[in-house]
Amino acid sequence: MRPKKIDDTVLLRLYQDEGKSQKEIAAFFGCTPPPVCRRLKKLLPKRTPEAFEKLTDKEKQFCVAMAEGKNQTDAALEAYDTESRKSAKVIGSNLMARPEIQSTISELMDIHGLTRDYRIKKLKKHVDDTDANISLRALDICNKLDNSYPPQRQINLNVNIELDPVDFTTLLCQFSNKRTSRR
Repeated sequence: MRPKKIDDTVLLRLYQDEGKSQKEIAAFFGCTPPPVCRRLKKLLPKRTPEAFEKLTDKEKQFCVAMAEGKNQTDAALEAYDTESRKSAKVIGSNLMARPEIQSTISELMDIHGLTRDYRIKKLKKHVDDTDANISLRALDICNKLDNSYPPQRQINLNVNIELDPVDFTTLLCQFSNKRTSRR
C-alpha cells in the first residue's frame, strides 16, 4: 500500500486556519486539485440547509426521501406512521404546498450536487437521445419543469331541474293520434 500524499491535519490547517485555496494546497502537496477536493469533502462536516433545522423530524425524513428521488406518496409513507396510501398522498401534497419544505428539498439537492443547472444539462442529453421513448419522456419532464402544460381544471357544476309528473298513457295516445293523422 502506497503512503498517503495528503496529511489530513496539515490539509485542514491550510484550508481552515490559513485560508489557502484548493489549488494552492494541491501545489503544496504536489498533486492535482481533485484529490484535495475529495479529501476535504470527507473531512469537513456536511452542511445542512438553514430551513432544515426548523422542521420536525418527520418533515426532515420526508425532505430527505424527496431529495433521494421518491415521489410524494412514498416519501410520506416512509416518514409518517401511516399504512394508507390515500393518507400518505394527502400528507405529501400538504407538505409540498409549504414553501419551507420546497426550499429545503431544493437546498438538499444542491448540497449533493444536483443543482437545477446540472439537472437541466443532464436532461438535455436525454432529449437529444436517439431512442424516441427516452427523448419523449425527457421532453415531457422538461415541459413539467417550466410549467408548459396548462393547469388542470376541475369544474363542479350543480344543476337543479324541476320535472313535472307526466302521464305516459296520455302522451302515447297523443303521439299515436298524430302519427295516424299524418298518413
